[in-house]
Amino acid sequence: MAIRTLSLLLAGCLLLAAPAGAQDKYPSRNIRLIVSFPPGGGIDAVARLFADKMTAILGQPVVVENRGGAAGLIAGRAVATAEPDGYTVLIASNSMIIAQLTNPAPGLSIENELQAVASVAPQANIVVAAPDLPASTLKEAIELARTRPLNYSSPGTGSVPQLLLAYLISTLPNIKITHVPFPGAAQALTSTLASQTELSVVTLPPAVRQRSAAVPQVPTVSEAGFPSLSATVWTGFFVPAKTPKALGERLGSVVLQVAAMPEIREKLLQLGFEPTSISGDQFQRDVAQEVKYWADVIQKSGIKAQ
Repeated sequence: MAIRTLSLLLAGCLLLAAPAGAQDKYPSRNIRLIVSFPPGGGIDAVARLFADKMTAILGQPVVVENRGGAAGLIAGRAVATAEPDGYTVLIASNSMIIAQLTNPAPGLSIENELQAVASVAPQANIVVAAPDLPASTLKEAIELARTRPLNYSSPGTGSVPQLLLAYLISTLPNIKITHVPFPGAAQALTSTLASQTELSVVTLPPAVRQRSAAVPQVPTVSEAGFPSLSATVWTGFFVPAKTPKALGERLGSVVLQVAAMPEIREKLLQLGFEPTSISGDQFQRDVAQEVKYWADVIQKSGIKAQ
C-alpha cells in the first residue's frame, strides 16, 4: 500500500575593494562550490547539475565539495570565513537559518556574513498519512487528533518540514500530535509507510505557494482550511559578505543563466524541483525577512535552542 498525501505545507564601496583588473581576469582557477549537505541529496544533485554548466560558461572548473553537518552551519561558517575573492561559493537551504536561530552558539550570522548570489529550485513540504490511518485529508487528521493523540515523523527536529507542522499545531486548540524525528526524509516516510508513525511531513519538490505539479489533486494548507504558511525550501547560492559586489553579481548572472537553460529546467522537473529562480539582491532581502519569520515560527511553536 502507498502512503496518502494529505496536504501541501505552504513556507558601491565593495566595488573598490578589488582592482578592476583582478576582476576582469576572474576566474583564473578552480571555483569551490561548497554543499551544505552530504552527497546524494536533492541540493547535492542541484549543485552538480549547476557546477557542470557553470564550468562551461566560466571556463574554469567548478568543483563540488560536500560539507554536511549542523544543518548547514558547518558549510556556512567555512564560506563566511573564506577569502572573499569569488572562488568559494556556498549552496544551502533554509535549514541553515533555522540552525542559526536554534543553536545557542551558531558561529554564523547569515544575513551579515554571507552575500546572497541567487536562489533556484524551490521545494514544498507535504503531509502524508499511514495506509491504515482513518483520515483522507489534513482536516480529517486534525479532527482525529482531537479525539486521540497522534504522532508524526519528520527529517529531524528543527528541519523546515517539522517546524511548519509544529507551528500549525500550535495554532490549533485541543489537539495532541507528537513529533518523532528521523535522520532524513527517506527514513521518516518509511516509518509512515510501515504505519510505525501515523503522519509524516517531508519536503516534496516541486512547488511554491500553489498546488504542486507533482500532486495536482492535493490541496494546499490554505485550501484545506488552515492558516497559510510560507513553506518553500529554497536552494541558495552565497559568497562571503565582503566579496566585491561585481563578482557576486557575475556569479549570480551565471547561476541564473544556467537556471534558464531548457535542459536544466527539464532536469529539475524530473528531479522534482520547481524550475524558478530569484536574483541576488531580491534573495538577500528575502533572507533578512526569513530570519525574522523563522524566529517567530520557532518562538510560537515552542522549539527550544539546542
